[in-house]
Amino acid sequence: MTNNDIRGDLIISGSGSTAGGIFDNVKINGEGTISGDIESSEFKTNGSSRTQGNVKSKVIKVNGIARIEGNVEAEQLNVNGQSDIGGDVAVRSLKLQGKSEIGGNLTGDLLEIGGELKVQRDCAAETFLYKGSFLISGMLNAGKIDIQLFGPCKVREIGGETISVKRTGLALSLHKIIHSLFIPGFEDRLNVDTIEGDDIYLEYTTAKVVRGNRINIGPGCEINHVEYKDHFEQIKGTQVKEFSKI
Repeated sequence: MTNNDIRGDLIISGSGSTAGGIFDNVKINGEGTISGDIESSEFKTNGSSRTQGNVKSKVIKVNGIARIEGNVEAEQLNVNGQSDIGGDVAVRSLKLQGKSEIGGNLTGDLLEIGGELKVQRDCAAETFLYKGSFLISGMLNAGKIDIQLFGPCKVREIGGETISVKRTGLALSLHKIIHSLFIPGFEDRLNVDTIEGDDIYLEYTTAKVVRGNRINIGPGCEINHVEYKDHFEQIKGTQVKEFSKI
């Protein structure tokens, strides 16, 4: 996008609808619908918005509820509230506080997420920092993965260099007690088929295979098989059916 492409600002206040296009700033305050693709420097929505197309912007800020039916491409995506994205999401930085559903792949350099995330395909990042619950239908792959369990988490496969899964803190314990009273089967636990990495530390994880160089199995784990190269340790009481050095 060049300066010659910019056609000014798009502002919707109250309730309104408009076609897509190329803009400098897009601001929706209230309830707005955009029928078509949007390209902008900043895309900001406060309230409720629906975009019937793709969104490409340097900065995207969602405060409230945003529905984007196509793909999203941004350097920075901040969500405080709820976002529902039908296609792929490619960002340099994602900060999510709330809930997000992504119909395709999620890729980025830094993904910082607190809340609830659903990804229909794969998730890939340089750094994946998570506090909450998630459902990733495909694979989670990142150089650094730090997961704080704040609800049920499920993914098919995890691959990374440094992988840490923990359930810690009084707030998490209170959260679990409250939800267990009202939601049957609710548990702060990670369910995954395969985990593979260099340095792995796990708590409250159910997995078929854990494979890595240095593996530490903490409390609450149920692991079928561990394959390690340099180091393997498990605390007393955790369940590892079998392990082998490779």
